[in-house]
Amino acid sequence: MWKRFVIALFILHAGLVLHAQEYRWRVGVDYFFDNREYKHSSLTDPQTLHGIWFNTLLGVSWDSTHTIYAGVDLLRKTGTKKTIDKTDITIYYQYRKPAILFQVGTFPRNEVLPNYSDFFFEDSVTYFKPLIQGIFFQLGNDRNFFNAWMDWTGYATSTNRESFFLGFSGKASKKTLFADFQSYLYHYAGTLPANPDYGVSEQMEIMASVGLERKEPNSFKWLLSAGVFAGVERDRKAEETYKPVGFVARANAEFYGIGTENKFYTGDARMRLFSRYGGDLYWGTPFLRGSSYLQSKWYIRLLESGRVSARVNCNIHFSEGNVLLQQTLSVAANISNISNPKKKKENNILTKIF
Repeated sequence: MWKRFVIALFILHAGLVLHAQEYRWRVGVDYFFDNREYKHSSLTDPQTLHGIWFNTLLGVSWDSTHTIYAGVDLLRKTGTKKTIDKTDITIYYQYRKPAILFQVGTFPRNEVLPNYSDFFFEDSVTYFKPLIQGIFFQLGNDRNFFNAWMDWTGYATSTNRESFFLGFSGKASKKTLFADFQSYLYHYAGTLPANPDYGVSEQMEIMASVGLERKEPNSFKWLLSAGVFAGVERDRKAEETYKPVGFVARANAEFYGIGTENKFYTGDARMRLFSRYGGDLYWGTPFLRGSSYLQSKWYIRLLESGRVSARVNCNIHFSEGNVLLQQTLSVAANISNISNPKKKKENNILTKIF
């Protein structure tokens, strides 16, 4: 009798837990076209990046705060002979409350680090390395927050070198005044077993700014800021260390989906070890290899809704006395029952006209 009672309680408890579960799902595509007319630059090469990701995600949520997600992401580069050029596995645990977000596993980079500029992660990182493989923790909201994260980008083998990021960023706002910072340490080590040809290298970056900002949906938005961009670049084996420091400024504006984003850097030349390690050590825009750089992006948000977003850009790069052009088109579409508390529907030029 007692055993039957215990079994009955267990079945009842299991039924209640199962009933309390919620199932999440998302299917979508992310398309990118990026034409870089950099013929006259000695810092980076001209090229066209073109492809589409097919993304799937399934999740089980309970107690309105815990969710386990898993999915498969497939990349097709237009023009290659392969059917699928890359396969990524998304799998992570998420704990979410209004002022707390914790994720561990492999999860989308752009969903947790949208405040990092391409001075840290250039566009091609988003195209071809869209997942963080590690941990992310954040306290606060969009206007006042602090986060810490780790991204393990290379597992040491006999042919593969160990590498990882450790990062911190944050923001404090009061009315239109704000102060923010973004930072990371990137550690690029050797193989296992150790290869004497390889040493350990690091690069550390921190950008701290103060400024004024007005950012509300369906209205004129703008941002002005100025700050310092400092770093340390080191090759331990060669016993070389560089400590670049410079001034940075931002000026952004947008009205009904038509906008501009401008970044300026002047100071010490960065990425001093680029000729030796290239993109294996540096993930930011190669234009920072010069002592002065101005980036001016002009864009139109063609569509912006809960399920579809489309944006076209004309980017102008002022580097080494040259004016270089870049044209991009990005489209993201999905169907889903996963709510995004940060996603807000905004008016744009097409909805305003039609």
